[in-house]
Amino acid sequence: MRSLKSQPKSFNDENARIKSKNTATTKHVAGHPLMRSNSHDKREVLRDLTQLNENKKTDGTLKSSIHKIHNYKSRHLEKQFERSEKRLRIGDTRDRELDIVSQSVYSDQSDSLRNQIGRIENSSELANEAEAELQLKQFESKNDMEGVISSPERYYKSHLIEDESIEEVSSNESEDDDDQYGNSSTISDDHKKNHAMVPKWNKAIFNELQYVMRKFSRNTLDENDEDTYDITMVAEYAPEIFNYMHELEYKLVPDPNYMEHQDELKWEMRSVLIDWVVQVHNRFNLLPETLFLTINYIDRFLSKRKVSLSRFQLVGAVALFIAAKYEEINCPTVQEVVYMADNAYSIEDFLKAERFMIDVLEFDMGWPGPMSFLRRTSKADDYDYETRTLAKYFLEITIMDAKFVAAQPSWLAAGAHFLSRKLLNKGEWTESHVYFSGYTEAQLRPLAEVLLHNCRDPEINHKAIFEKYQERRYRRSSLFVQEYFKELAV
Repeated sequence: MRSLKSQPKSFNDENARIKSKNTATTKHVAGHPLMRSNSHDKREVLRDLTQLNENKKTDGTLKSSIHKIHNYKSRHLEKQFERSEKRLRIGDTRDRELDIVSQSVYSDQSDSLRNQIGRIENSSELANEAEAELQLKQFESKNDMEGVISSPERYYKSHLIEDESIEEVSSNESEDDDDQYGNSSTISDDHKKNHAMVPKWNKAIFNELQYVMRKFSRNTLDENDEDTYDITMVAEYAPEIFNYMHELEYKLVPDPNYMEHQDELKWEMRSVLIDWVVQVHNRFNLLPETLFLTINYIDRFLSKRKVSLSRFQLVGAVALFIAAKYEEINCPTVQEVVYMADNAYSIEDFLKAERFMIDVLEFDMGWPGPMSFLRRTSKADDYDYETRTLAKYFLEITIMDAKFVAAQPSWLAAGAHFLSRKLLNKGEWTESHVYFSGYTEAQLRPLAEVLLHNCRDPEINHKAIFEKYQERRYRRSSLFVQEYFKELAV
């Protein structure tokens, strides 16, 4: 009897469950497009038409924006890049060595770039080869006497370095450290020589670095450091990361004398190309890391392959395109980069050149630029924005000078930061700066002198960079440096 009494209750529950299921199915079927009512279909069609009209308006706005961008580019590039002559059909046998573009149709570079290079070729101010070789021999002998240490990483592994291999500081070096900034007579002889600059190493510098590293190194994270609580800074891995970056900056270094192996190119032509790259980089509003990576790709590629003058601009454009892909979130399209090159090369040739450059560089695209080391050094200043912005200006100047082709980016970043602090009267180069940069004041002073000397004629040495840093977003850093020179002259 109990089981019979319980049956109606279970039947009622089952019926309720089936009824609710049928209700849900009815709603689902009613919502299906095939089961909609006519009125509902009309509303849906009207909604689709409205959306279609909106899409058409958006497409029209986008097309007009693109058209305005192209008009803007053509209007502002007329002053810098005039239209090239009609494409010449000339077979260049040297391009087989480059193997970037086939021996078919190619175009000349823009007239402004070609005329500047032509003037450089005919200039009587170029040093002869015998004098350059003599200077290089003098530099090599000087390095042998100074006992240069090859890498800052050897300091971090100081127990592997014997004190006998490091010489004492000479009296001349100590006297040079007392020179005042801004005096052209105190600038070292390094800027007069066309050779790669490297930081000097001696026993006193080594001992100072060893003392600072032992003083600031710690096995645990600093509780008072804000970076400790910022997971994006990965403070616990920072030492290992920067040690690896120091290894890469020596592994991926270009040949400082690669121009000797080029048949048609000269260092002055490289400056003209980089000036154009800076303008294109600024037009696209790309990151600073992209610019430095572009220059590294250019120098490393030219260290391994000979390039004809007609393909020189193509190398710079392709390097910028690859670097933007590596660093940027929204990189320019191949059509835009080809357009900025004045359509001197076809898209097919451009893409073929891209594949060839990546192959020559052996897919080693992750060169550590100076911006990462600059941010690391800025940690000693609590990431002071004014100091770092001025240091960026000094850093970009280095890409124009052939002496810094093979210089370590960590050293350049530290030197730029050091000079920026001096001009802004931010104080001395403290032990904290030595720890985060890895370089002492004695190593950075010669570099700062050369950087300051290069700023004296900005219209000649780095015109595009000088105009770029006149903008308000860069705190008019280039104008600030010129005002500094005027104050010294008074």
